[in-house]
Amino acid sequence: MTISSEAATRREFISSAGAALLLAGIDWAKTFDFTAQQAVDRIRTSVGVPWREPTIDSFKAGDPQTIVTGVATMTMATLPMLRKAADAGRNLIVTCEPTFYNASDNPGARASDPVYLAKKDFIDSRRLVVWRFSDHWGARAPNEFVTALASTLGWAGRESAGNPSIYQIPSTTLQSLRTHVANRLDLRGGMRVIGSSGLRINRVLVSPGTTDLASTVKNLADADVVLSGEPREWEAVEYVFDTAAAGTPKGMIAVGRTVSEEPGMQACARWLRTILPEVPVDAFAGGDPYWSPTVSAAPVRKEP
Repeated sequence: MTISSEAATRREFISSAGAALLLAGIDWAKTFDFTAQQAVDRIRTSVGVPWREPTIDSFKAGDPQTIVTGVATMTMATLPMLRKAADAGRNLIVTCEPTFYNASDNPGARASDPVYLAKKDFIDSRRLVVWRFSDHWGARAPNEFVTALASTLGWAGRESAGNPSIYQIPSTTLQSLRTHVANRLDLRGGMRVIGSSGLRINRVLVSPGTTDLASTVKNLADADVVLSGEPREWEAVEYVFDTAAAGTPKGMIAVGRTVSEEPGMQACARWLRTILPEVPVDAFAGGDPYWSPTVSAAPVRKEP
């Protein structure tokens, strides 16, 4: 993404000022202290889409007036991921998904739950600030989650002119595509596949995050397979399964919600470095949370 002239001028000023301060023996980092709230304000004015309310993009834990020592992006702020960020000195956590196990992050009946309390106590003890950034990062055009996932799979520049969520890839089979995706995303057990292993694949609908029925129905007619994050089994999954019986066989590869969104949050870290140059910004990837036993052969689903 091209940095604006204002941002470029700011970076030049910070660089020259920082050098002068170092020569004078002044702590550069402390001179340019800013708070989590100021960082978020900068993100809001720079994201490139109108800020809307209500939104899930808000502070979920910690004090917004905390001085930022570093920024960590992640798909899901699990306790192990928070520990890694804190140990690396990254105290502003920018997360795509909820932190406290539901959409609103309100603990509700879990307010006295030991797991909830352990996470909250860790955040408080390490003076972390957690801010969710999903609605507006996903609203950018082209969609950052789609393009980043496609790029990770080696498909950058192959998007369809008429539909940037559909990618034209070298002709392959569903089985070969499954292997390619598993290797590129380092999947352990979270992948599931629908469709014949020999199904020819030329066009892929890239659908990270939640894969709903409406987008599947709308887009799958122009694709051979949907590369899905988290589809509902009684909606998009059943629809794709029924395409074969309806005479237009399609496929689905579900990789899991968090895995499908991690490339997008890595892209978010790269973007944040351009607007928060005063502090280090790193992406922390949790990887596939699942494991599975070795399956010698895929079972065949039988119709009643």
